[in-house]
Amino acid sequence: MKAVVGDLYYEKESDVDVNVDEDFHLVKVVKDPTDINMSHIVLPLPGYNIQYPQNEIGELYKTILHGDGVDLVTKSKYPESTAKGSYRKLVQRANKLTWSIVSSDDDLGATAQQDPTVDTARFTFELESGCYATMMLRELMLTTMARDKM
Repeated sequence: MKAVVGDLYYEKESDVDVNVDEDFHLVKVVKDPTDINMSHIVLPLPGYNIQYPQNEIGELYKTILHGDGVDLVTKSKYPESTAKGSYRKLVQRANKLTWSIVSSDDDLGATAQQDPTVDTARFTFELESGCYATMMLRELMLTTMARDKM
């Protein structure tokens, strides 16, 4: 949950993906991780016009893409190497997050009377393009006990 030397970060505060054509120069390599907020860390989407992290994550990108026959530097017949690439935030906040307890009168499934281990809640939120609600819900539903076993 902390930046490390070699990670990439977006220098400008923004809630949207980095536009490679306009903002490429704003993606920097972390030199001093104590100065970087996790909300600024970005990961590259493969392409020929982006930089990759300068640490073990960058090496992992190279290994996986090389295994697929994709060169990070030049264009080739593979779609990943003909795309310019982009960046996505590592951590994205949900917008307009609200939640409420669902009463037993609502027809949304199991209730405490049917199964005392089930608590039911309703969440509403907005996420940026490319973010997955299932990932957010997974994180919300993990208990402290489950996290200790991971």
